[in-house]
Amino acid sequence: MKDNFTRISFEKVFNIEKIITLFYMELSKNFNHEGERHNFWEMVYIDKGEMICTVEDNQFILKSGEIVFHKPNEFHNLSGNRDTASNVSILTFECKSRAMKHFEGKIFKLSSEEKSLLSELFSEGLSCYRLEDEHNPLLQKLKKIAPSPFGSSQMTKNLLEVFLIKLSRNTDVIAKKNRQNFLIDDVDVPYDVKEILDYLKSHIYGKIKIKDIANHLDKSESTVKQIFTKYRDGGIIKYYNEIKIKEARKLIREGKLNITQISDLLCFDNPHYFSKCFKTVMKMSPSQYKASIMK
Repeated sequence: MKDNFTRISFEKVFNIEKIITLFYMELSKNFNHEGERHNFWEMVYIDKGEMICTVEDNQFILKSGEIVFHKPNEFHNLSGNRDTASNVSILTFECKSRAMKHFEGKIFKLSSEEKSLLSELFSEGLSCYRLEDEHNPLLQKLKKIAPSPFGSSQMTKNLLEVFLIKLSRNTDVIAKKNRQNFLIDDVDVPYDVKEILDYLKSHIYGKIKIKDIANHLDKSESTVKQIFTKYRDGGIIKYYNEIKIKEARKLIREGKLNITQISDLLCFDNPHYFSKCFKTVMKMSPSQYKASIMK
């Protein structure tokens, strides 16, 4: 007799195909690894302390309670901050699900529920998997424990998939670029400072005020000023004038424009103000600088 029940299959947004490594490390403050790239995913969670994470050519700080993912074939490295010893959980796995793209370029701050789920995941995984050399986990050789608790392997897979689903719903996320540091004028600066400097340099032939920067970054003027102090003292407009003077020096050396034309091109109020700014920075007038150039 035919029944009238509807049988609905499950939607599978994450399908973990294989696990490669799973381990917990207590690292010294001076820990450093040469870095690697591999064709599977890596998940790094900072349980205590903080670490410096390198992804390709960029670095950022990964803090306690935060987790980051490295996509397949992405160069990455983890090192100590030379100040604090850290505890780190690392899990690597194969997953070709499209939903994994959600984890690219982001840092996630775990909730207490997510931390509890992650702890359960590692507890279950470590009940059925062990590293061949526990003193050198970066060799990435995992073996199955026999005997192990009933269903522990499947439970590990299921818990990891549930964890990824939970994390996909997490809204406490920041972009890696907002934590990255960049070397500018031999000074290591965070991304928000770089945004200000990039805006100033892109308007070197214009005329801007702090409110223009604030509007561009969607921040208050006071916040923009506070961010800039991470880079240097003296104020934004002073720095803006300094990079204009640096450009003026190049234009003077090229010899295609006179002083008044350079002043107009760089949008100074008038040649007198341009000369005043130039002398403040260079300790000589534009004319004196021009005369000092070796022919």
